[in-house]
Amino acid sequence: MRKSAFWLAVAVGAVPGVPVQAEVATYDCTVNSLEGRGFIPDRIIFSVDTAQKVAGVVDGIIMGRYETPIPADFAQLRNGNYRLKWKVENLKSGAQSFYLDYTLTYFVARNSLNIRTRVKGYDNRPFGTGTCQLTQGQSVLP
Repeated sequence: MRKSAFWLAVAVGAVPGVPVQAEVATYDCTVNSLEGRGFIPDRIIFSVDTAQKVAGVVDGIIMGRYETPIPADFAQLRNGNYRLKWKVENLKSGAQSFYLDYTLTYFVARNSLNIRTRVKGYDNRPFGTGTCQLTQGQSVLP
């Protein structure tokens, strides 16, 4: 999605600077997807606070809909990896409205992710894979 890079750049500049605490980690991820409809963004930034068990996420789709990062459900799996889930609601396509349910699994040891979305009302399940870098600076926790 070409617009997503623009919106994400706006998001990173528009988010007030929140100092990153020792428990908060922010990841900047590049995502590859063979799905060509734009449901999987090419860049995702997420923050996790493992002590508080909270997470926030931002990408071009989120910025296009909400204009700010949103909270994500967070779970630290038994193997130490992270699972984030969030929903983007009230997206429009013509006269139809739909929402996207996202699930992201971050593999800590490999600095990589898998992401999948479910488009409510449709059978397709877009997915992508990517790599992440731990960043210094701003958190996207709401």
